[in-house]
Amino acid sequence: MFVGLIAVKKDSKRFKNKNIHPVNGVPMFWYSVAPLLKSSQVDDVYVLTNSEYVVEYCKDRGVNTIWRPENASRSEDKMVNVLRYGYYNLEKSYDGVITIMANCPGHNVDQVNTAINRMVDQKLDEVRSFNHLGEESGLIIFSKKIMESNQDVSYYMGCTIDEVIEIHYESDLDKL
Repeated sequence: MFVGLIAVKKDSKRFKNKNIHPVNGVPMFWYSVAPLLKSSQVDDVYVLTNSEYVVEYCKDRGVNTIWRPENASRSEDKMVNVLRYGYYNLEKSYDGVITIMANCPGHNVDQVNTAINRMVDQKLDEVRSFNHLGEESGLIIFSKKIMESNQDVSYYMGCTIDEVIEIHYESDLDKL
């Protein structure tokens, strides 16, 4: 039983309003939510945000949100800690948390399911996606063990390969 948690900040230092910037008419972050909603292996999906726009967008589409306070919305906050904040605000327990970073459009439900299967089949504590250049590409799964500990990374980690890139600057959109 996995929960999808997508962290969506309202601000970005390098690319203003990056996470809500329209890509083919859809806010960029939604490309991270959609594959999780389609996966039969993801039981629930929540968006962690400090943006009223994102809250309303999700509400209109029936997706739950968790409000990110200031101390869970800073640029220097580690993703695992932001996800822990969301995890500890859930009403039930899950075997793991899957996220796709809000600035990584391009993942699909097959990649989500492959990553979850790899984690379960190989009894891993963490799975991350990388592109052919060896750069992280935004899909991350943490086991319950990692979420409930102070560990930042695990010793039992696997990976998947895809062709997704992280968007950091507006010019990166040209690579999509």
